[in-house]
Amino acid sequence: MKQLIVSALLIAGGLTAHAAQSSTQQKFISGGTIRMHLSAGGYTIRPTDSANIVVTCHTNFEDQLNDIKVEITPGPSSADLYIRHTPHNNFHATIEVPRQSNLWVRLSAGELVVEEIEGDKNLEITAGRLEVAVPHPELYSHRDASVFTGSIDASAFSVSKGGMFRSFEQDGTGKYRLHAHVMTGEIDLHGAD
Repeated sequence: MKQLIVSALLIAGGLTAHAAQSSTQQKFISGGTIRMHLSAGGYTIRPTDSANIVVTCHTNFEDQLNDIKVEITPGPSSADLYIRHTPHNNFHATIEVPRQSNLWVRLSAGELVVEEIEGDKNLEITAGRLEVAVPHPELYSHRDASVFTGSIDASAFSVSKGGMFRSFEQDGTGKYRLHAHVMTGEIDLHGAD
């Protein structure tokens, strides 16, 4: 299983030293919903205290940056972010969002790391690895995670499962919802380090 995940990451966007980068930013409100439509690659979604969405793309070669299309379309309380035409290897993007944001993310393949962002999370990957920091599990009213093939390590919610068609679903007393799904790969929902 691990070899399959490593292969998917190498194909979709292995994380190595990057030689070229570019940034795109757009003003946005704290507490809004950000819908992300992401082509294959490695992504880190990071909280910031600014009122901007900032996308920084990293590649090995300058000419690859010209092919990548980043589009941010803001609305009154939501925004759509599209990242398209990513290179087939060694692509990574850091996406900075307001610390309090609701996230809806769809990634075709690769790795998605979500740092400590407060809000609802609806996260799905076709193939790869999903890692979410959950330092305050009590903030979630409903949480569910599933994989068709792979593993779920949800130490934040005291769950660990591996194999085919694995899932869990819990209800709590918090105000946010967490949905995580990976068709083939692994999910890691961990508490504070």
